[in-house]
Amino acid sequence: MALFRLGLGTRIFLASAGIVTIVLAAALVVLSRSAQQAAGTSVARGLEITQQRVRELVESERSQLSSRLRVYAENPEYRASVEAPQDDGDYLDYAQVAAQQVGAQWAQLIQRDGTRLAKSDDPSAERVDVSGSPLVARALDGQVSEGFGVAGDTVLIHVVAVPIPGAGTRVIGALMAAKSFGDSIARAVGSVTQSEVFFFAIDDDGEPRIAGSTDALRNVGAPVLSALASRVGTDSVMNAGVRQAGIPYAEPLQQESINGEHYVGRGSLFLTASGLPAGGFVALRSLDRELNALGYGRLRQTLLYVGAAGLFAAILFAGVTARQIVRPVTLLANATQRAAEGDYQAEIPEGGRGEIGMLASAFRRLLSDLRDKQALVDFLGVSSPAGARTMSASSAATMPMNAAGGAEGWGGGATMIEPGQMFGNRYEIKGVLGAGGMGMVYKANDRELGEVLAIKTLKRDLMAMDTNALERFKSEIRLARRIAHRNVVRTYDLGEISGLYYITMEYVEGKSLKELIRERGRLPASAVLPIAKQLCRALEVSHEEGVIHRDIKPQNMVVQPDGVLKVMDFGIARLVTRPADSGQTQAGMVVGTPEYMAPEQLLGDELDARADLYATGCVLYECLTGRVPLTADTPIVLIGKVLEEVPAAPASLHADIPAALSEIVMWALQKDRERRPKSAAVLHEQLDKIEV
Repeated sequence: MALFRLGLGTRIFLASAGIVTIVLAAALVVLSRSAQQAAGTSVARGLEITQQRVRELVESERSQLSSRLRVYAENPEYRASVEAPQDDGDYLDYAQVAAQQVGAQWAQLIQRDGTRLAKSDDPSAERVDVSGSPLVARALDGQVSEGFGVAGDTVLIHVVAVPIPGAGTRVIGALMAAKSFGDSIARAVGSVTQSEVFFFAIDDDGEPRIAGSTDALRNVGAPVLSALASRVGTDSVMNAGVRQAGIPYAEPLQQESINGEHYVGRGSLFLTASGLPAGGFVALRSLDRELNALGYGRLRQTLLYVGAAGLFAAILFAGVTARQIVRPVTLLANATQRAAEGDYQAEIPEGGRGEIGMLASAFRRLLSDLRDKQALVDFLGVSSPAGARTMSASSAATMPMNAAGGAEGWGGGATMIEPGQMFGNRYEIKGVLGAGGMGMVYKANDRELGEVLAIKTLKRDLMAMDTNALERFKSEIRLARRIAHRNVVRTYDLGEISGLYYITMEYVEGKSLKELIRERGRLPASAVLPIAKQLCRALEVSHEEGVIHRDIKPQNMVVQPDGVLKVMDFGIARLVTRPADSGQTQAGMVVGTPEYMAPEQLLGDELDARADLYATGCVLYECLTGRVPLTADTPIVLIGKVLEEVPAAPASLHADIPAALSEIVMWALQKDRERRPKSAAVLHEQLDKIEV
């Protein structure tokens, strides 16, 4: 809560700074994750390439070693010397020459029965049976075989054995040679792949020993590298006996920190001819170097600079915004306080553009509406000292109804319900409000909800004479229920009791606009203007729902004591787009009150919302002058006048009528609907500009 006691400028700054900080932090998180992902992808790709290069190197070494050994073993002179008994020194010479010729670390000569005749790097090597070696056994069976091994616990070697052929398909012995993996091979792989590489051998105790590495790893220390090597193939050593010699798989390692730098590694085992681990290799790539290569450090630094600049901008923005907001908001708050006390005369300054300007403009319009409404309330109080009251049942027979419905006259064939009777076991009839062309209107009390409402019934004889009456009645409820606005009488429900159809609707306390005109003769512009604006709002809402009222007239409007206008009786309204085969009112069928009907409505043309605007002009004309624009003794003459004659402007009849208001009324009364206002909203906008 302490935050709300701070000044507006401080709160704006804290909010702006908070947003900048959150956005910056989010950007850094996203950048870090994206960079980490990109770097991880690059590292993985580099490690795969490194692994592939090691595979290619091993395969190349095997291919070269085996091909050279076979060339040497298949030499007739060499075969003859092996096949014929020789001195032990000669066998040693043959082995040493073979090692030199094929570029091996050592070579050894094996007799057909599996006895080792000589080993090039060990002149004192005894003649022992080595046929138990899988490499030797396969070579003596005529196959070229390979595998990895360990020499002296720390030297990782790649061994190849080839058969020495005799006459025909006979094998007279085997030649075996080995090459070691050391620093030179690690440097060669590292220079090509830009990775750090080390090879390791597994000693007799199962511990990894470093056999060779790139230069950068020499300063790391053997214990660290050995720990990495010990994690290669840990889960597979138990099953290694079923594997073949070579590099069976590559296994990713967890991220490691070496000398303060983050590395990601991948390692593979090298297997003996028996499928047991002999050693392996590990390739490492620096995650930090990959991030730097991607420019992550520079981007992060740039974001921090931008964030600092954003915080500085937030300070400036807070100061400027506070000055632009605080004064208009303070004035609006003062005006609100005055309005709450009943003073609607506060002047609202222009708020400029943006939301503050929109708020100032909206509040200015609100005060204008309140002033208009107050003027209407004042007028109602002056014109009727006892206040506006709902008509009694005794006066309803000769007066227009004032709560719902709207047509005058009783008409015949209506089913009467006496006050005090129960209607439908739910509604207690309190009185008769009036009668129209379609039936009776009653004031009733809803026993279930405890509310006062109006009930409009449909004449039974009208049902017999007009088969479409029920459909029009249903249309009234369907259309009216689509319109929800404070200036439109709310319609609740449609029901039927013993063949009598009825509508329940909002009960309105007040006088009909027609009654006000009859009492006063004509209304002042200060009272007409709020009536006009509220009528436009009601029509704007109904037109947006696709509903044309088609019978706008003072009898269908009630002014409440609080100055709120209510538009009633959508009984003959219809959708703008009514299906042609609906069986209801169609083009060519005239429905409405002639004095307020637009020329196109009298001619039976298809109507749009501008017909209601013409009727609005007629209503405003009558309010200002006390009479309708055009009158005649017969309907035919009246129709002719509406189609041809232009009424006198209200301002020409009474000098106290504002010229701007008179012009708007005549604009709405244009005979060509294309020259009238395009919509009720446009008409309201022009009325809103008038000051009286």
